[in-house]
Amino acid sequence: MYDLNVSMLNDQFNMYYSAARKAYDSGNGALAKRNYMLAAETLLKLAEHSSPKLKQARLKRARRLVEIAENIDAAVVRKSFPAGNAEGGEDGEEGGRSWAAAEIPDIHFSDIAGLDDVKKAITVRMINPVKYPEKYKLYNKKMGGGVLLFGPPGTGKTMIAKAIACEVGAKFYAIKGSDIVSKWVGESERNIDSLFETARAEKLAIIFIDEMDSLIAKRGTDTHNDKRVNEFLQQIDGFSGRAPNLLLLGATNRPWDIDGAALRPGRFSQKIYVPLPDAPAREFMIKKSLKNTPAAADVDIAELVRLTEGYSGADIEELCDRAKEDPLLKAISTDSVVPVTRADFMDALKDVPPSVSKKEVERFEQFIKTGE
Repeated sequence: MYDLNVSMLNDQFNMYYSAARKAYDSGNGALAKRNYMLAAETLLKLAEHSSPKLKQARLKRARRLVEIAENIDAAVVRKSFPAGNAEGGEDGEEGGRSWAAAEIPDIHFSDIAGLDDVKKAITVRMINPVKYPEKYKLYNKKMGGGVLLFGPPGTGKTMIAKAIACEVGAKFYAIKGSDIVSKWVGESERNIDSLFETARAEKLAIIFIDEMDSLIAKRGTDTHNDKRVNEFLQQIDGFSGRAPNLLLLGATNRPWDIDGAALRPGRFSQKIYVPLPDAPAREFMIKKSLKNTPAAADVDIAELVRLTEGYSGADIEELCDRAKEDPLLKAISTDSVVPVTRADFMDALKDVPPSVSKKEVERFEQFIKTGE
């Protein structure tokens, strides 16, 4: 069963690990060291929620990250970075939480592997209406409404959302359901209202809400959830077709838990399945990860593509990162260039199994057929 706590820890790990790599590449040894240690601590927490085999793999990787951190020379600091969260906001007054938009993302569809059918559907539904509004009027093509991306974890739903914002030049409001939901009576509704009001004020904006199932779960069991869902649906109805400067995009790993009213025409009427990457997409991801990376001649891309069938994009990214860790440690300790070898990938494959089971994939296929 999907574990929200595990999902949050995975997100935290990816955030710390990505920050560590960026800091290291920028020469900020102190920041890289701190984030590698935070990533290791998060892995230890994840290990507590893991099967015995995965637990050992995560404990092993946590030890490696600590070793990498301890071998970084903190004196290599060339650049400092301000603390803070550019995408979040502080608690507001009576009007609800305040929201700060991220800058227009620098991610294009060409950066995303495969998913041609998904890209086509999104282009027709969200990108072209903004770029060619007169053509849509000429053909009386329906505009407005939201789009829901659903599929297994780690398949690139957030990247797709950022690419849409980039393609149309929109300010990007990336929100999780947990950012809106509050334990205080009425505050969730105020947060929703302030979010839509803030986004409407932009020349062009996208509200991207991840974990949609936690924000608009099926009504009937929780009074607070019911009020929150009602407020959200009113906001959707308020802008659909009448606010051309605002696009609404949602993502979820559990579409069957979303209240059915939100999926009706005019709301999230378009539901787009984002599947696990196929062979060409996996090849694209592996090649992209190895680009400008010292790799031995025995690294066989075709073999890796075959061995990663059933892997998500996040799994493949972790696999490639894991394969680079031992060479990185050796490069740090010997002050030399150590290539990534086939053996490094084979070792990584032992520690990084597919995170999505066949049973989970079948659950999504059932939802596509029945909507339940």
